[in-house]
Amino acid sequence: MEKTERDIYVAGLIGKLLNGDISPDEHLWLENWMDESEDNRELFNKLTDPDHLEKQLKYWNTIDNNAAWQKLQGKLDVIETPRRFKYLSLLKYAAVVLLLLSVSFLLYRGNERSEKKQVNKIAQTPINPGSNHAMLILDNGQKVTLKKHQNISLSEKDGTAVSNQNDVLTYKQNGRDADAAQTPAFNTIMVPRGGEYQLILADGSKVWMNSASTLKYPTTFIGKERKVYLTGEAYFEVAKNTAMPFIVKTNKADVQVLGTHFNVMAYDDELNCKTTLLEGSVRVQSSSGVNVIKPGQQAIINNQGQQKITSDINIEEEMAWKNGFFIFKDAGIKGIMQQAARWYDLDVVYEGDIPEIQFSGKMSRKVDFYGFVNILKYAGLHFNIKGKTVTITK
Repeated sequence: MEKTERDIYVAGLIGKLLNGDISPDEHLWLENWMDESEDNRELFNKLTDPDHLEKQLKYWNTIDNNAAWQKLQGKLDVIETPRRFKYLSLLKYAAVVLLLLSVSFLLYRGNERSEKKQVNKIAQTPINPGSNHAMLILDNGQKVTLKKHQNISLSEKDGTAVSNQNDVLTYKQNGRDADAAQTPAFNTIMVPRGGEYQLILADGSKVWMNSASTLKYPTTFIGKERKVYLTGEAYFEVAKNTAMPFIVKTNKADVQVLGTHFNVMAYDDELNCKTTLLEGSVRVQSSSGVNVIKPGQQAIINNQGQQKITSDINIEEEMAWKNGFFIFKDAGIKGIMQQAARWYDLDVVYEGDIPEIQFSGKMSRKVDFYGFVNILKYAGLHFNIKGKTVTITK
């Protein structure tokens, strides 16, 4: 693909991303392009900045069709209500600015020293999105740092082979018959803020872990059950074994399955623990009782252990973190920033009365924090960023 054709193709993918209709393969291609260089990522952030789009739209429509700009400006004025901000309402005009993106893309390629928006002026120290890294704590207390593209081979005291390749931590049983009386060895994987990681347990079950999450698990499953301990959020694809149920223990509930796909969100700083079922059957037990949920349902458990089962959920929204997106639907600023703090490894401070504004939108988790906060500025919020602390004021 010629350079100019490639640039226009990238611009087209950005337009699709803004419009919410990019395919998984196209999204992966765009992510790989952003990973090629910091210049690519910076350009992506600029072209997805609403201020930049609005400024360029105004310029081009003034030249070609002032009436069209006035109409669009009227739409934008409606968006900026004092109580509610719909980012998707802006993004639905992405098709209108697709040509603009292509032109802007080529212009910035030709002049990469163009004027930068104000929020990027303070971005001398980048606040990058999360990446694959974690800390592995072995049964003997030894700590092993897991980094991106790092290959490691270990052997646990029970003979289990542990390897870390292609950013996946994998356990393989030694093949001998497990002694039911044997005391299992336990490992713990700690994924910090700004991290994520994947592992394959000794039974073949796959686990994707979100930021600020910890999972404790045996290196080899023995006895009558497979039990792991979770704080934070993880998505599980459990290998089926009817003779040995798989149990995820959290601070509010036990989630028991035989073989299924489900997501558990059990952060200590969240009001509710949520178990979302994608496939199979899950039994959720808390202090208030036991419920069995079906695919497409979610069990919500509050701090008192009370359960509520709901079918009114958006699976895409619940699984957005695993699929590389932020998806917000009528979300408050504090809930949004709670996710941002985990993913970007930040501390968030609020000063004064923060308005109860709701946001809806979708964006890639590959965007750096300065790109992330661009969607919030239309609500009249101000962000003072010093180091790893973000202070939000009205």
